[in-house]
Amino acid sequence: MLSKTYIVLLILLLGPCSVLLMAQQDSITINVVQEIKIIGNKTTREAIILRELPFELGEKIPAGELPEKLARAKSNLLNTLLFNFVTVDPVYFDDKNISIYIMLEERWYWWPIPIFEIQETNFNTWWENRDLERLNYGMYVAKENFRGRKERLVFKFQAGYTEQAGVSYTIPYINKKQTQGMNFKLAYSRNHEFTYATTANKRDFYLDENKYVKQQYEASAGYTFRPRLYNNHTISVTFNRAAINDSAFAYNPDYFSGLKTKMQFLSLSYTIKRDKRNFKSYPTQGYYYDFGATKNGLGILDQALNKFYLTTQYRKYWQLADRFYFSAMIKGKYTIKEGPYYLYGGLGYVNNLVRGYELYVINGEHYALGKTQFRYAVMDSKVFKVNMLPSEKFSKIPLSIYAGTFFDAGYVDSRINSENNFLNNEYLYGGGLAIDFVSYYDIVFRMEYAINKLQEHGLYLHFVAPL
Repeated sequence: MLSKTYIVLLILLLGPCSVLLMAQQDSITINVVQEIKIIGNKTTREAIILRELPFELGEKIPAGELPEKLARAKSNLLNTLLFNFVTVDPVYFDDKNISIYIMLEERWYWWPIPIFEIQETNFNTWWENRDLERLNYGMYVAKENFRGRKERLVFKFQAGYTEQAGVSYTIPYINKKQTQGMNFKLAYSRNHEFTYATTANKRDFYLDENKYVKQQYEASAGYTFRPRLYNNHTISVTFNRAAINDSAFAYNPDYFSGLKTKMQFLSLSYTIKRDKRNFKSYPTQGYYYDFGATKNGLGILDQALNKFYLTTQYRKYWQLADRFYFSAMIKGKYTIKEGPYYLYGGLGYVNNLVRGYELYVINGEHYALGKTQFRYAVMDSKVFKVNMLPSEKFSKIPLSIYAGTFFDAGYVDSRINSENNFLNNEYLYGGGLAIDFVSYYDIVFRMEYAINKLQEHGLYLHFVAPL
C-alpha cells in the first residue's frame, strides 16, 4: 500500500500532465457550424452580415478557438456601425455540431440632421474667442445603410462661415463576392474669410464681408478592394478647383503656386489599411495601421503643381488587467515634392495634434507624432433604459466612462516660413489627465487637462477618441 507521501508526489507529477491532456483534447474537439441564425435585421441584408463573420456555414472550428471567433464576430458587426447592440452565441445540437445565433439591434438609419458646427481647427481654438461668426449651420440629409446594403447617401446644405453644398454616395460592394466597392463625392463651398498664412503658429485671416474671397469645387471617385475581413485598399482620383480674389492675393502671392489667383488640378491617391480594433469609435484592444501615397498634380490641368507625399500610422491597444487599458500611436508624413501654402498640412488640426497645443497650428512638409494613453474604466458599457424615448433605437443608452493620463510628442520639419513660427522645427511634448465619455452612435466626449513644453496649461474638449 502506497504511503500518503507517494500519493501526494504522484498527484503533483500527474496533475500538470492531465491538465495538458485536457487542454489538448479541448483544442482537438471540433465544432461544426451547421447553422447561422440571424435575428433582428429588419433592414440589413443577410449577405452584409455574413460578410463580417470570421467563420462560415459548414466550417470546422476547434473548441479552443470558438470563444475568440465569436468575440471577433461581435466586434466586426459592431464596427460596421449599423448596429447598437450585438450578441453572438453558440447553441449545441450535440458535442460536435453547433448553431450560431446572432442577435442584432439595428441603429436608426434616416438622419435629417441640423448642422451647428464651428469652423476652426478644433473646438478649443473657437472657444478662445467664442466668435459666433465662425459657426456653420444648415442640414445634413443622410441615409445610412441605404437599400440594406451598408450604402451611405448624404446631401449637405450649409450656410454660415462656410457656405457649402454637396452630395456623397458610398457603395461598399459592387460584386457578388463583396470585395469591391465605389464612392463618389461632389462639393462646392465659398467664404468671406480664409486663412492665407500663419504667424507665430496662429492663422492669419483675410476678411471681406461684401465679397466671397475664396471658392472651392471638388469632385472625386474612388475604388475600394477588401479581399479579407481586415484589409482594405482604396484608390481615388480627385478634381480640385480653388480661387481667391485679387485683394486676397495681395496678402500672400504664393498661396497658390505660380503667383496665380486660382488653381485646378487632379490628385491620385492610394491607401492600404488593416484594422483589427475591437471597436472603431473608441478602441480598447487590437491594432490598426495604414499607409498612403498621394500625388497632387498629374500634369494635365496645372503643369506647375507637382506635390507627392507619403503618410503612415500604427496604433496598438492593450488590456492590461480588468478595467485597465493602455494605447499608443505613431504617425508620420513625408513630402517628397513640395506644394503651395494652399496644400499645406501639419499638426494642430482636429485630432492630429500634440495635446496641450490645441491653440496652435504647426504647418510643414514633414511631421512625426506619437501618442500614449493609460485608461481605467470607471464605468464599462452600462446600459440605461430611458422609457420616455419611444424607439428602442434610442431608448437603450450604453455609457462607458474612462479616466486616465496621457503623454504626446511630435515634431514638424518646415523649410518654408519657419522663421515666423516658433514651434516649427522644435520638439513638442505635452501630457495631462483625461476623462472620456463614450455612448452609442459613435458619441465620444473628452475633457483633458494638459500642460505643454511652454508650461502653458488648460482644460480642452474633444469629440473623437484620443487615438
